[in-house]
Amino acid sequence: MKAEELRLGNLVSNMNPRHNDSILTIESIGDNHEVNVFYRKYLLSELEPIPLTEEWLLKFGFTKHGKYSYFYKDDLIIDKNDLGVFFMCDIDIHVEIKSVHQLQNLYWCLFGEELTLKP
Repeated sequence: MKAEELRLGNLVSNMNPRHNDSILTIESIGDNHEVNVFYRKYLLSELEPIPLTEEWLLKFGFTKHGKYSYFYKDDLIIDKNDLGVFFMCDIDIHVEIKSVHQLQNLYWCLFGEELTLKP
């Protein structure tokens, strides 16, 4: 994971077993490959992307369309192919989305607002 991929508010996972925080919210990003999360500094090498799953889509308020494999929220449709890969689909655009922070960033780019967890 690269610092350029991250935005403030992105959710990532902690790989360091010494810390018992598993899901972290990025609060600041430093020039020396450090990120701050709730008064603790982590190296980017200690963090990893959270794989996107159906559970995460539902946590973000997406609705699953009946028996089909796609989810929607606002005007964004996320489909899941036969291999279990999620992607944004539009008429001529298919963008693979592998992680939670990629989905958060895509949503920000398209709608200009944060994708937040449902209460």
